[in-house]
Amino acid sequence: MAICITFGTHEFTSMLEGYENVRAYCYNCQHWNGHCLTRWPWFTVCFVPVIPLAMHKYKEVTCYTCRFTQDLGDRPDITPETRPPPGVIPGQLPQAYGGGAPYYPPPQASGAVAPQQQQQQQQPGQQNFVYK
Repeated sequence: MAICITFGTHEFTSMLEGYENVRAYCYNCQHWNGHCLTRWPWFTVCFVPVIPLAMHKYKEVTCYTCRFTQDLGDRPDITPETRPPPGVIPGQLPQAYGGGAPYYPPPQASGAVAPQQQQQQQQPGQQNFVYK
């Protein structure tokens, strides 16, 4: 007779009390998608939590964009009042210093004429029927 016993681990996670509305800055991906969580790992036997693997819950900042995790003790800049600056949309990349990369228009298909060139080639009596 064979008996199958399954061993493993499971982590219980929840929002850190008092920090539910905090949006922290992620140092890894430069987004304002960091949230404060508690994590408590347990040893399981047949999918039943039996022994905690830590004496206390871990308090961490986890980014929802890149899943980067950092201990809350290493982030003194995060308080229960931490919010993104006004006008910053969470998850949006910040503007680079110096105005960012220059904008280049998309390449034109072969044989196509740019709109400025079309207007220059236009005869005085013709109408311009350009559809987008």
